[in-house]
Amino acid sequence: MRFGIFVFGDNHPELGRSNQKYYEEVLTIAEWAEELGFDSFWLGEHHLYWYGACISPPTMIAALGQRTRRMRLGPAVAVPAFHNPLILAEEYAFADNLCGGRLEFALGSGFSPVEFQTFGMTMDEARERFWEAADVILKAWREETFSHHGKYYRYENAGLYVKPAQKPTPPIWLAASSDDTLIKAGELGWPIMGIPFARSNDLADVQAKNNLYLEHYRRAGHRAAPKIMAAMHVYLHPSEEQAVRLSRPCFERVTSFTRTHRRPGSRVPNFDDVKREKLAVFGSPAQAHEVFEAYRRAGVTHVICMVNFGGVPMAEVRRTLELMSREVFPSLAANKLSENREGADS
Repeated sequence: MRFGIFVFGDNHPELGRSNQKYYEEVLTIAEWAEELGFDSFWLGEHHLYWYGACISPPTMIAALGQRTRRMRLGPAVAVPAFHNPLILAEEYAFADNLCGGRLEFALGSGFSPVEFQTFGMTMDEARERFWEAADVILKAWREETFSHHGKYYRYENAGLYVKPAQKPTPPIWLAASSDDTLIKAGELGWPIMGIPFARSNDLADVQAKNNLYLEHYRRAGHRAAPKIMAAMHVYLHPSEEQAVRLSRPCFERVTSFTRTHRRPGSRVPNFDDVKREKLAVFGSPAQAHEVFEAYRRAGVTHVICMVNFGGVPMAEVRRTLELMSREVFPSLAANKLSENREGADS
């Protein structure tokens, strides 16, 4: 199992923190994460609201590329419906060059009706635009010139001068929560990512969604090992009681946007439910080990940790990263080594 960091982009106004200070904190967290052995760093794309302070992931990836040397960098996720897809392909190709070919490109159709309404489109139109725009982006990266005649986008003999550093494309991930998207991702053979607390009620539901994807992945004949990523809030403290006390107000602050900016009828996450059902980690390193092992058994290969959610102070972010590095990573590695030995003995 590989671990990364996911910055959702929330900078709640009640914190009194300037956006400039927030961006510097994000860059610092990336430096810490690389130092402590995390594999990747991801940025959400949202607009026009306090949970969308990182409005341009390719710009931030370019900055991160100058502050890190090893970690993979990506959006979680790019929302093509908000952009001219040819420009988006160009911007992420540019970012891949600036970060030395470390881009992981993840796409999604978005989830905020407020954003779509402001940009003048319905949710249904956004989904249609998503698949057409994804097709344009891949054509732009793979082909010297191409033409496209779709419902929303039309290009004649278009081509990019700036192509991604990775050939033919950076790795492609797809945000998937609905059954239709999980099935399509499996058929395409694309790795998937999701946020369990937002799309699932419990770990059994996470397992069911992964199984649906894997069924169609294998049925389509894909031979590469499938990749499944889960994004989770993670707050660690040697004391579970302290972890709960300190993380609760931060989690409740950042999830308050679900009351106003998610689809009508969306479930508002409850801290205690999310913790109990292992949809996040608010506890000790030993409890984190237990949760991550459960996700590994459910087919998850990558976990990206939301560690600065809702204004978690930087000293506490650092502590979580250090506990992950010093205690959780070694315990998971030892457990995997033990399993390998048992398998060899049998």
